[in-house]
Amino acid sequence: MVVRITADFQQERVLHPAAMAQLNQSFSKGWADPNKLNANSREVAILLQQAREKFANTLKVRPDEIEFLGESDLGFQLGICGLLKSTSNLYYSSIDRQRVFAIAADEENKGRKVSCLSVSNTGATNSYTAQDDDVVVWQVANGETGNTQPVNPTSGLIFADCTASGVDLLPNFEYQTALFDSTAWQGPQGVGILVIKEAERWRNPLPHNDFTRAPGGFSTPLVLASAQALSAYLAQEDVRAQLKKYIIEFISSQISQVDIASEADGLSKFVSFSISNLEADRLLLELESVGFAVDSGSACKSADMQPSHVLAAMNRPITGNIRLTIHKDITEQMVKDFCQALKSAVLKLRKN
Repeated sequence: MVVRITADFQQERVLHPAAMAQLNQSFSKGWADPNKLNANSREVAILLQQAREKFANTLKVRPDEIEFLGESDLGFQLGICGLLKSTSNLYYSSIDRQRVFAIAADEENKGRKVSCLSVSNTGATNSYTAQDDDVVVWQVANGETGNTQPVNPTSGLIFADCTASGVDLLPNFEYQTALFDSTAWQGPQGVGILVIKEAERWRNPLPHNDFTRAPGGFSTPLVLASAQALSAYLAQEDVRAQLKKYIIEFISSQISQVDIASEADGLSKFVSFSISNLEADRLLLELESVGFAVDSGSACKSADMQPSHVLAAMNRPITGNIRLTIHKDITEQMVKDFCQALKSAVLKLRKN
């Protein structure tokens, strides 16, 4: 018997219904090259410019500072390496995404000095001193715990990683480049938004023959659907802060031997906690059997149940870990039902 999922707290999310309706129509239409001069191309160029202006208005940047990407991970390469000069050192933290780790390792192999900054048990990056030409990777919010940084970066050229925070929490500090992922507002996968605020301090690190700043291989229908999803997402009521507070208070009072890695005042959509004397995969399957889908392991590789390097870097327990993503369509009743199901599942598994 297959149990119907009644509340999905997994990180991956289906495309927003408002974008799905447009996407079906968009793909059936076919799209001309926006760089050509015919009427169809001009229409496409206008639609893309309208989408660019919508993103710019929401992200509080200029339209000409935005580049669309056909793969959000490419934005890490463009945003970070585009700021690096021959004399630059590279700073990143031990809770950054695996893609950042890969870039740092590659740069170190090329002979560049890189520094991995340690963090506190809440994920706060320890102090550093960077020169003007050094590049600092700065997470606006962590994609597992939702925790934010208590202080802002003060030196170096800043790449702001906004892939987890999306439009829920924009950078409140000066930065040179930033990356957003469409899935953060329930848009389609395969759309990244790269912001280049100081073009004179950035160069395209990829092989190129002209003045383009990013490959043009993005999907026009996906970009337009992402813009549609963004509008719908912003229009939705948001009570996730209250729901997160309820979950944290319930777990703290009703379940013993639990370590909650998420700060209550962090990004409201993420909750991460670890329960002692339990195997995460068994707890995950037990919750799924009663209708609740959750995640475990690293958010960078949520499908393979790999231990979280984020929790390890924070010196937090990595066994028995459960990660929740609270989406805007999650209701208070769903959260209450989940908490009771979690309590029952923990009691059941600890008896066995």
